[in-house]
Amino acid sequence: MAREINYQNEAYAAIKNLILKSQLIPGQKISKNELVDLLDIGDTPVREAILLLKNEGLFHVIPQSGTYVSKINLQEVFEAKFVRENIEKIVFAEVCTQITQEQLQELEKKVKIQRIYFEANDQEMYFKLDEEFHRYFYEITNKLFVWQWIQSINISFNRCRYLRLEVKELKWQDILEEHEKMIELIRQGKKQALIELAVAHMERIHHDVKIILQQFPDYFEGNPNE
Repeated sequence: MAREINYQNEAYAAIKNLILKSQLIPGQKISKNELVDLLDIGDTPVREAILLLKNEGLFHVIPQSGTYVSKINLQEVFEAKFVRENIEKIVFAEVCTQITQEQLQELEKKVKIQRIYFEANDQEMYFKLDEEFHRYFYEITNKLFVWQWIQSINISFNRCRYLRLEVKELKWQDILEEHEKMIELIRQGKKQALIELAVAHMERIHHDVKIILQQFPDYFEGNPNE
């Protein structure tokens, strides 16, 4: 029984990761057998994973047609941005007053490693380190439960962010430089400037979405002007 649960968890994580990165294309028709062959995992774990992902809105069923990868919902992107922006204004402000020298050094280390992967053009690690950078602010302020809760509403936002890495007009370096600026503002104790930068960091999604839509118009549903 435990082995079956492990296989189900493995299938769920693998399929969700493929959706997150748009390796399963938004709007694509998909079958259980295709996923079984792709993942080399048995029928039952894949079927159960598909059911879980349907419940999360990442697959949808059209009667007499089949199962499709859900398109990226722009309303969900902007609502997730709204939540993160307003929470992170508070979190970043608290970091300014709570951070220790050791924690500041850890933030600096994270950004230096992110720059290494930026220069290596490694999208997956760059994205992972971007997430770790933001997560560490929640760790510093003892709000990791809040971070975990945010992940439950963040999937459409993250799907959009992964696509951003594929658009040449949108530079990875812009995000990295903002992270470096955040650290400098923390070092100087400039709380208000840090809050303003945190807001701008989140608000860039409105600009980015318009450009991403030009390249991937069929990947989305909803109104880009929300």
